[in-house]
Amino acid sequence: MSANKDWRVDIAPILFFTAVIGVKSYYLLQYIRDTGHFWSLITDGGNARAGDGAMVFYVTGHFSHLAYYATALAFDALVLYSFLVRRGARQGPRGFWENVFPLVTVFVPMIGFTLMFVPEVRAMLPHYPEAFLRWLAQLTPAFPFYLDMTGLALGLFGAAFSIWAIAHLRASFGLRTAVRELVTSGPYRRIRHPLYVGEIVHVSGIALLAATPAALYLLVLAVALQAVRAKIEERKFLASVPEYAEFRRNTGFLWPKVF
Repeated sequence: MSANKDWRVDIAPILFFTAVIGVKSYYLLQYIRDTGHFWSLITDGGNARAGDGAMVFYVTGHFSHLAYYATALAFDALVLYSFLVRRGARQGPRGFWENVFPLVTVFVPMIGFTLMFVPEVRAMLPHYPEAFLRWLAQLTPAFPFYLDMTGLALGLFGAAFSIWAIAHLRASFGLRTAVRELVTSGPYRRIRHPLYVGEIVHVSGIALLAATPAALYLLVLAVALQAVRAKIEERKFLASVPEYAEFRRNTGFLWPKVF
């Protein structure tokens, strides 16, 4: 296939990520507008001292939420940019496993976790056993806060790691399985699929924030889907890119190669 760009192939994801960026930007601006009292609280030293520990929880939660939104927007913007500048594939996707399955690995977790945060859907999901929650509360009453902060930290780290990976992919990025230029810089010097590693860590954080057993099941499914997707990509590259075999020997699959 020619290396020239085919806009007919990319128009759907370009429109999709443009819409995603628009919606997220709108909700971020709405969130900032609706939390005007939050900014007045953190700039008022007297209120901050009076609130003590509760104020720390409140401020940390809001800042984490804003940071999460900003990181997610940065990732979406970088994906959109990659679609705009990427070249045509040397070998395009073929069949179900290279055309449709990669989209399943992206949209099934995305849609699933999004639905878990819809109140009407959330009300129908199973909860953790009461005995388990009481045991956690006995360990520390602030356990929900620590759990949320852990989820946010994982989500932010995963998104940042994905941004690092996709910044090196640039014109080689794609949702479906296609052969473009082999990237060996940045995180790709040690890991063959760092973008998927970042997505797995990101989804792990979301699973903690969802606080329902269904989220853990979806997390396991998401990891399995990403692993299968990575194996499909490797098979295609091994068959069409001679230098990929050497690259594969010198790097780890989803983690750095130690020996």
